[in-house]
Amino acid sequence: MLSTLSALAAGWVAVGVEQAGRAGAGLAAGVALRRLAAPPPWYLPHALQDGAPGGVLGWLGLALAGTALLLAVALLVSGLIGIFRSGGWLRSLALSLLLISLVWVPTSLAAAAMPGGGGPVAELYGALGSPRAGRWTALVLGGLLLWLLSGFAARRAVAVGRAWMRADARPFRRRLVRVVAGYPVAISVILITIAQAWMSPATAVAWGLLLFGTLVYRTA
Repeated sequence: MLSTLSALAAGWVAVGVEQAGRAGAGLAAGVALRRLAAPPPWYLPHALQDGAPGGVLGWLGLALAGTALLLAVALLVSGLIGIFRSGGWLRSLALSLLLISLVWVPTSLAAAAMPGGGGPVAELYGALGSPRAGRWTALVLGGLLLWLLSGFAARRAVAVGRAWMRADARPFRRRLVRVVAGYPVAISVILITIAQAWMSPATAVAWGLLLFGTLVYRTA
């Protein structure tokens, strides 16, 4: 329960950080920021911008800036929590934030490959004039990145979770990853992709199950 609540809180923070980076990149590209809001029913932070950036480089900045800021913040928070030996709930929150930031790019790529998909990569495709262009390439690349990053994510989950659970054999480590990372992060990512209209609910659930299975399978 603690890990799930931490992952939901981390998901909210992750969206806020990503939107803040997007707003900053938009201002740099000449796109005015109307305000930051958290509209119902999901109450996720959202940068309301007036207009659109000019040219592909402006859209590329929007697509990459938020993700880059999210990853930098997640790594910084994870490092600080480790240095100061913080309490269990803070370590769980930092772990969830780091794992969500790691799967952000694969999720964005997979969402862009879906019919009617959204997200920063889908917006970039739209700015190029071909919303469905390269969708299979995006899907394969997203799956490959998920596979590569999940090994590191599983190791981080084991390193954090071994303070609470046994991790002296692979079955125990896999159970640990399921409890502290697999279920919580999958649920958070599913809700984020549905709330931001990146994927349909069915596709979001399928992606979450794939994320969960890959994390557990890649646990060494």
